[in-house]
Amino acid sequence: VPAMLFKVIIFVALVVFTNGYDDYEVRRPPPDTFLNVKQLIEKYRYPFENHTVQTEDGYMLQIHRIPHGRNSKGNITRPAVLVVPGVFCSSADWVNMGPERSLGFILADEGYDVWLANTRGTRWSRKHAWLDPDVDKKEYWTFSFQQIGEYDLPELIDHILDQTNQEKLFYIGHSQGTTSFFALTSSKPEYNKKVRLSITLAPAAYAGHMRGLLINFFAIFEDQIAEYLKKYERYETFPHNPLLSLIASGLCQDGVPTQEICALVFHVAGGYSNQLNKTMIPVIATNTPAGASKVQGLHYGQLFKSKKFRKYDYGEEKNLEIYGQSSPPDYDLSRITAPLAMYYGDKDLYCNKEDVDRTAAEVSNLVTKKVIKGFNHLDVLWGIDVVRLVFKDVIELMKQY
Repeated sequence: VPAMLFKVIIFVALVVFTNGYDDYEVRRPPPDTFLNVKQLIEKYRYPFENHTVQTEDGYMLQIHRIPHGRNSKGNITRPAVLVVPGVFCSSADWVNMGPERSLGFILADEGYDVWLANTRGTRWSRKHAWLDPDVDKKEYWTFSFQQIGEYDLPELIDHILDQTNQEKLFYIGHSQGTTSFFALTSSKPEYNKKVRLSITLAPAAYAGHMRGLLINFFAIFEDQIAEYLKKYERYETFPHNPLLSLIASGLCQDGVPTQEICALVFHVAGGYSNQLNKTMIPVIATNTPAGASKVQGLHYGQLFKSKKFRKYDYGEEKNLEIYGQSSPPDYDLSRITAPLAMYYGDKDLYCNKEDVDRTAAEVSNLVTKKVIKGFNHLDVLWGIDVVRLVFKDVIELMKQY
């Protein structure tokens, strides 16, 4: 859907260019357009570190660290916080709104040691110890939140605790970053003891009431997509593309009539709201999307159809081989004992109240559950009022732990 909409944007732009810009005041794109995560962090004079870890199944993951804030020294031990993005997102999505407006920067200035994750298959974690993602496509790209929870998160958590000499850390996840956390702590409950508090933004476990177009697409056409993947091995979807930032810088900036079509892409992706800062679209498009596997979409489509929170369904024969049973096992959310907080918007297409309430009822240590009026799936990251309505509350809650 987003790819198709961008084709529409280009068409409309050609019409506009043909007819001239007499009625429009065209401005330059925001100054942070074209900056990657390292450049964004260093531009605002925060310290930056890059760490690489290897998972048990060979994926090479980069973690981007902001060890302290702008006005702090680096010789003080600070509580560590692991921040994990959702599907198609990366570490950049926690800093792309700039200081005072990005959760990554806010946490650093509040005295936390911030670790921004990049999960397998995304721009900064698209490497493997023995597989080539462009050659060994089926072997590399057959993963979902299940493998991120089983392999990526344990490696990231253990590396951070080892590097900081701490026994516990804070965990903040958005969307799939919450799904993978639920998968980890329910299947490897020993990791509950390594988490001070888990903040889940747009928490996604049960998915039976999701309304997003992409989820419906993967659910309806699951068999056709699986056959397509088997035949053509085009598993990767929406990889990072520098051309996108170039297009967005011209067609999505303030003063350009096509900006409204750019905004439509975000509304289709996350739900309509009045919280989108349209000025920042070129900055967001510089680093997002960052890539994913179509298998991730298929897994969410399975959750939608089954109305269960369970592992990936490979089909009866392979399920017997992998799981020892014909159907995939359910995740037992009651095994999640780490303190847990939930924040989601009432206009979120993917985190419906019924699904969130069901998840909240099954976890063992729910601290708070807040619905933010007027927020969609992406507003808990970038919404105009997200600092006031979400981030301040998150910081105050973290101080209690």
